Amino acid sequence: MTTTDDLSLLDAYSRAVIDVLERARPAVVSLHVRKVAAGPHPGHEAGGAGSGFLLTPDGYLLTNCHVVDGATQVQVQFEDESRLPARVVGTDPHTDLALVHVGAPQSLPHLVLGDSSQLRVGQVAIAIGNPLGLGHTVTTGVVSAVGRSLRAPSGRAIENVIQTDASLNPGNSGGPLLDTQARAVGVNTAIVAGAQALCFAVPSLTAQWVVSELLRHGTVRRAWLGVAAHTVPLARRVARHHGLDLASAILVDRVEPQGPADQAGLRAGDRIVGIDDTEVGEIDHLHRALGRDRIGRPTRLALLRGVERRTVQVVPQGH
Repeated sequence: MTTTDDLSLLDAYSRAVIDVLERARPAVVSLHVRKVAAGPHPGHEAGGAGSGFLLTPDGYLLTNCHVVDGATQVQVQFEDESRLPARVVGTDPHTDLALVHVGAPQSLPHLVLGDSSQLRVGQVAIAIGNPLGLGHTVTTGVVSAVGRSLRAPSGRAIENVIQTDASLNPGNSGGPLLDTQARAVGVNTAIVAGAQALCFAVPSLTAQWVVSELLRHGTVRRAWLGVAAHTVPLARRVARHHGLDLASAILVDRVEPQGPADQAGLRAGDRIVGIDDTEVGEIDHLHRALGRDRIGRPTRLALLRGVERRTVQVVPQGH
């Protein structure tokens, strides 16, 4: 039996989703792409499509790298079905993100990037995109997990990926994953073939960093340590014992042989808690700290090995 309370909860949920859709939909666009096809007919042009969303009123938008990679022509289609030509500002295959610019005679509706580090498992997640060419489709679900790793088209692992059960289909790539305040907390990027309701989004903090790099340099060049790592909780008593103001640390899962970290003496199981004079407790923070200015520059890493706190000096390589 459905009670009045059940109906009121459903109505509140429906109102929240409708409100997000109305606020966010004008900023979500379709991308129509022409590419030079690979394979048995090189040089032949092929079409492609995907989703994206505007970040600024002057026409900068986010999408997936695989949507526009190799594009010879990009057109952006808006909610009213009008189209404008666009150019690819830069791409980052390591996070499967791309920044595109479309010129328009007027200010454009846009979304605000939220703080993906504040996401909680069970939180409502709303995806808007153009699956199978069906414009401005909305699907809802919850954040199923955070801190996942996902292999990018480049082969590199994207860290701290958001897992959601908000249904995604081909054509959703590049659309926003939204919270109930209509903030973009992720960029929808992948679907696991054959899996039911198992979808992934690149977190907004990663997207924010990539956008800033592409705007400044046109590319994202990273200082490479040669480790695979992820964020783990740090017990309060451990943080207090070592004088750390951190709730988490970066656990080293694997050290690449002969890489910078290996040469510096890092081991699997070490927990990184600082870089130079700055505490870092999340993998996203470490990635942002490892900008191009650290390439070839001696850098101190503070880490916990067992119960001991140590400092090692590593010289990151360009990657």
